Amino acid sequence: MAKKQKNKPLKNNDLNKTEEQTEFSEATEALYKKILRVMSWIVGICFVLIIILPLFENVTLDRITKVLYYIGVINLLAFTIFEFIADSFKRFLEKLITAA
Repeated sequence: MAKKQKNKPLKNNDLNKTEEQTEFSEATEALYKKILRVMSWIVGICFVLIIILPLFENVTLDRITKVLYYIGVINLLAFTIFEFIADSFKRFLEKLITAA
């Protein structure tokens, strides 16, 4: 049988860590969300077109489908990387916003 684990109260160090994670301005958060939203739309549209365009059996559309596939895959990889390194990416955006 599994042992029950007790919930430990947060220590001062843990509270400081959670406060550090929310240090980004509203402009940075809004820009980050817009970037991810646009990227997810691009991925969705590309992959829907990849499913639909080959049905027309046209050489030109096959080339377009190939380009859309590469755009979609690269965008999906970038989206995934931005999600994994969100704090670093937000810090980068914060520097860009404050520098401008």
